[in-house]
Amino acid sequence: MSREIKVLKFGGTSVKSIGRIEHVACIVAECAKKYKVIVVVSAMGDTTDYLIKLARSCSSTPEKRELDLLLSTGEQVSIALLAIRLHDQGIRARSLTGGQVGIFTESIHTNARIVDIRRETLERQLEENDVLVVAGFQGVTESGDITTLGRGGSDTTAVALAAAVNAVGCDIYTDVDGIYTTDPNLVKNASLLRKLSYGEVLEMARLGAKVLHPRAVELARQYDVKLRVRNTFKPEDEGTLIVGGEMEIFRAISSVAIDKDQAAVAIMDVPDQPGIAGKITHALAKKNIGVDMIVQSFHPSMDHNSITFTVSEDALDDTVKVLEELKASLGARIVQVDPDCAKVSLIGAGLVEQPDIPAKMFTTLGENKINIKMISTSEMKLSCIVSRKEADKAAKLIHEAFELHLVEQPSAVTTA
Repeated sequence: MSREIKVLKFGGTSVKSIGRIEHVACIVAECAKKYKVIVVVSAMGDTTDYLIKLARSCSSTPEKRELDLLLSTGEQVSIALLAIRLHDQGIRARSLTGGQVGIFTESIHTNARIVDIRRETLERQLEENDVLVVAGFQGVTESGDITTLGRGGSDTTAVALAAAVNAVGCDIYTDVDGIYTTDPNLVKNASLLRKLSYGEVLEMARLGAKVLHPRAVELARQYDVKLRVRNTFKPEDEGTLIVGGEMEIFRAISSVAIDKDQAAVAIMDVPDQPGIAGKITHALAKKNIGVDMIVQSFHPSMDHNSITFTVSEDALDDTVKVLEELKASLGARIVQVDPDCAKVSLIGAGLVEQPDIPAKMFTTLGENKINIKMISTSEMKLSCIVSRKEADKAAKLIHEAFELHLVEQPSAVTTA
C-alpha cells in the first residue's frame, strides 16, 4: 500500500449531533491528506444507554444475544452518517460494521473478546477507499452472530485495527485534553500528563480512570501501537502520548484514580482447608466474573476463614447467586454484601520499595477521619476501599498530599 495508515477513534460525545459529526469529518479529511485512515466511531451520545433502557422495558433480564443485536445498531447510525458527510466532502469513504470489516470474536455476548481480524479484508477496502469508517464496540462470531465488546469496547476496536494494519499511530479523540493526574472535574488543579508509559495508563484504566479501556491499553502494549489521547474540540493540541518504556523514567507518582463501580462480598466462616479460594474463583470465572481485591481473615479458635473480595457493581447479583449456590458445599455460614464501596488508588513506580508512600497515604486518610475498609498493594498501585460518599474527598486529599498538581512534565512531544 502506497500510503501509511492511521487510526482515529471518536467517542459518543464527539459524534452526538450532526454538527459534531461535521466537525469530526473535517478532522478526518485533514488526516486523509497524508494517510489512509481508519475511523472507529461510537454510538451518538447516550444512544447505547437508551437502547439498554428500551431492552429492559421489554424484559428485566433481556436475552444477551438479542441485546447485542440491538446495541450494535447505535454504531451503525454513526458510521453511516459520518461516511455520508465524508462523501459530501469528496472523500472516498466507506462505512463498515464489525462483521463486514472482518472483526471476529469469541462466542460470548455483551463482553466478547476479539480473536481475529481479517487483514486481507482491510487491505482490500483500503485499496478501494481513502477512509474506512468502522463501527466500534462490535464484532461477529464464526457462526455469524453479532457480539459486543463491553463498555469502552470502541477503544479496543481501534487499537486492534491499528495493530492489524501496522498503523503509524492510533489517536483516541474524546472530550478532554488528555490524561490527567486525576479527574479534572474533581480536582481543578489536576495536571495534564503529556507523556505516559503503557504500564502507567494500564493501571489508571484498571483502577477507574475513564479515558481508555484496559483491554485497549493491553493490546497497544502487546503490539507496540503508539497511542495518543486528544480533545476532539482542540484538534491542534497534541494531548497525551502513550508509548513503551518504564514509568519510573517519567515520574515516581503518576496519578490518583477513583472507581465507584465496586462492591464487596464476603463468604463467612469457611473451613480452613486447601482449595477453597480456588473453588470460589473458578465458579465465578465460569460466569465471567472477575475478582479484584481479596482479603482472607483466619479465626484460629474456630479453624475457619472469612474470604472478602470486591467485584464490579454490575456483577454483584450474579456473584451473590454463585456464592449462595456454593455455600453449602463449602461448609460456609453466610454470604454478606457491602455495596457502599469505592476504590481510591495511587499509581506510581516501585511503591512497595518506598514505605513512606503508603504511610503518607494512610495517615492522610486517617487524619481526615476516612475509614479504610480494604487495602491492596503492588509495584505500581496502592488501593483502598472507602465509602462511596468519601471517595471524592479521599482522592482530593491524596492528590494534595503528594503535590500532584506540581508533577514534573517530560519534554513536549510532537504530533505524528
